[in-house]
Amino acid sequence: MSVQVRFGVNSVSSGDAAGQTVEEVREQFSSALHIPADSQVRINGASANNNAILMEGDSLEFVQGQAKNG
Repeated sequence: MSVQVRFGVNSVSSGDAAGQTVEEVREQFSSALHIPADSQVRINGASANNNAILMEGDSLEFVQGQAKNG
């Protein structure tokens, strides 16, 4: 089993991501998946932070922040 890493339509499955922090995975895949530095993080659909440690089978999604009106 591995960790699914996604930003928009771009995704990869990584067997090495389990046990790493979100920040480590962001650095590893930022170029390949075009992940913005200010993107928000979700693990298995729930909000998370850059220090969260990923586990086998997790789904890690980077989400571009919503523009604020006003």
